[in-house]
Amino acid sequence: MRNIFSKELRQEVWYTIKTNKRRTFFTSLGVFAGMFFFTLLTGLGNGIRNSIDSTIEGVSSDMMLVMPGRTTLPYEGFKANRDILTDYSDYEFLSKRVSTVGTIAATSPWGGMWDSPNIRLNGKALAFTVMGLSSNFYPDIAQNIVVYGRNMRSEEIAAGDYICVIGTKVAENFFGKDKIRDAVGKVLTVDGISFKVVGVAKPYSDGVTFGFNQDWSVVVPISIATQGNPTRFTLIYYTPKPGLDKKAAEEEILPLLFKRHKINPKDDKVFSTFGMDTFLSIFEMIEKIINVLIWVIGLGTLFSGVISVSNILLVTVRERQREIGVRRAIGAKPGDIRLQFMLEAVFIILLAGMAGLVFGLLVVLGIGTVTEGTSVGDFLIRPYPSARILVFSLVVMGLSGVLAGLLPVYKALQIKAIDAIRDE
Repeated sequence: MRNIFSKELRQEVWYTIKTNKRRTFFTSLGVFAGMFFFTLLTGLGNGIRNSIDSTIEGVSSDMMLVMPGRTTLPYEGFKANRDILTDYSDYEFLSKRVSTVGTIAATSPWGGMWDSPNIRLNGKALAFTVMGLSSNFYPDIAQNIVVYGRNMRSEEIAAGDYICVIGTKVAENFFGKDKIRDAVGKVLTVDGISFKVVGVAKPYSDGVTFGFNQDWSVVVPISIATQGNPTRFTLIYYTPKPGLDKKAAEEEILPLLFKRHKINPKDDKVFSTFGMDTFLSIFEMIEKIINVLIWVIGLGTLFSGVISVSNILLVTVRERQREIGVRRAIGAKPGDIRLQFMLEAVFIILLAGMAGLVFGLLVVLGIGTVTEGTSVGDFLIRPYPSARILVFSLVVMGLSGVLAGLLPVYKALQIKAIDAIRDE
């Protein structure tokens, strides 16, 4: 049997493919599409996973979030189907009454859940999220990284001082990327109210931190963000006291909220609590769904391409019946015939697969470059496939080539020299 790396064999394989350019091109499209979608989906899947991981990184593992909902039962003159929201007065009430928590903290958006108030700084007027934080949100519930200046101090937040910390992207928009340190010490206005900038900060990790992104936000004391309105929507977070489990704190907090909002005690689905374990289980389920979609779509398309290559090689065997017969008549061994057809299948699949892989990489690199530093980039962080997956895909392509060549090789070996020459 000839050497697999022999020049003669390579020339034969290339000549056969070159003389059937159109057929080879259309045959390999399925393999190209399979590797393209596999690479693209793997990259996007990694981007989503990175976003999920960064969201929970830097957040206390004991953190619990109170989630309000809607009533299903009437109570004390109130009808069913009321939307219930936790507010700033709930936070103040629980802070003084609950004995089973180690930390209770809150966040409240300026003006409401979807408002982006008018901010003036350095002669510019732009709209960004303004979030009010309680004094213990950083670092008891989550963490951030101060790039320049400092964080607001607990006593400053408790006193309601007119100070703020702005995100790095906010500072970039007002001062430019190379001058964000110039924001420290300046005065900005939010809807006409003045605040002194004491620091520029970014999230502990990339992405959204439970409802807001420090990079794109202005953080102020929560008492000022609520603007004296005790019913302003507020998210409430807590951690149980050391030695107590999360259930004990929940059993104390929820009945107090039911009583304050006049909710039927039997309507137990109105308030719920979500901890990091709940978020992790949800994220793990999302990751599994993403992985299944990647493998089903990518490898399914690749497999259909392999079938196309195998079918076209079967047609090629029939067309080259005389050639095969002549080669057998002049002494070609079965191994030589087997090697040539197998190499043709592997070469077509590797060539098309590599083209799909490279094109897929270019697309995900483009997506990553375009979305970096944007709000989309918060949910799609570093959307690039891992080197391990790419190496694995090359192995799969090689094995697919072998698989695609099995049936054509078998058919070619069934051809007898005398029969092939006689048929022609």
